[in-house]
Formats: sequence, C-alpha cells, structure tokens
Amino acid sequence: MNRKFFMGLALCALSFPCLAGSVVVGADSPAGALDAEAVKRVFLGREATVGGKPAVVVYQKAGATKSAFESGVLGRSGADLAGYWSKLIFTGKAKAPEELSGDAAVKAKVASTPGAIGYIDDGAVDGTVKVLFKF
Repeated sequence: MNRKFFMGLALCALSFPCLAGSVVVGADSPAGALDAEAVKRVFLGREATVGGKPAVVVYQKAGATKSAFESGVLGRSGADLAGYWSKLIFTGKAKAPEELSGDAAVKAKVASTPGAIGYIDDGAVDGTVKVLFKF
C-alpha cells in the first residue's frame, strides 16, 4: 500500500506542475533582494523607486504566471487590481503600470529600462535580468 500511495503522489505531481515565478530587474540594476511585502508595495504603486530609479512597473497581460503572481504575492484578482489602479490613476497618485504579453516582452523591457521591474516564469530567467524575489 505504501508503494501505491507514493506512485499516486508522484503521478499527481507530474500532472499538476507547480508554477514558479520570479520578480526581476535588469542585470545591471543596483536593486537588492526584496521580501514579499516590498514586492507588494512596488507592484501596488506604494513604492516610487527601484534600485534608486523611478519605478516602471510591468505586469503581464494574461497567463498562468500573472495569475500566480496576483493571487500568491499581491493577494488580489485581476478585476480587483484593475479597480485599484483606476482609482490611483484617476486621483493622480500613480502612473499606470505597463502591461506586456509574455515573459519575453517583460524580460526585454526590464533588461533595457532602468527602474523597470516585472515578473516572469523561472524558466525564462537568464543573464539579462536579476532575480529579486521568487514566488
């Protein structure tokens, strides 16, 4: 019975892989590691700088990485975030975050823009970006 249990558990793990993502900045950014609360402040427009530069927040338009980041790190859904950002933008308290399609676009923007911060799947991390936080 023990063997069957572990075989079933392994099959389940293969059927439902865990999504792992990273919050990234350009490889040459002086920004250091962040904790979950600091990441939340940046991505909710409450922190104005990243690595000493004005923050350029980059969200993904859709996908599993976006869903995992929003629910796991920010604790808000897409609709809640849209309303939250609309209020900040309307009152002049923040500039709208950029929304790009996919890991490659986010990585390219972050790698080429001082102060830019975004999130990508761990599999997309390479030498052009530096990981500040894993989720």
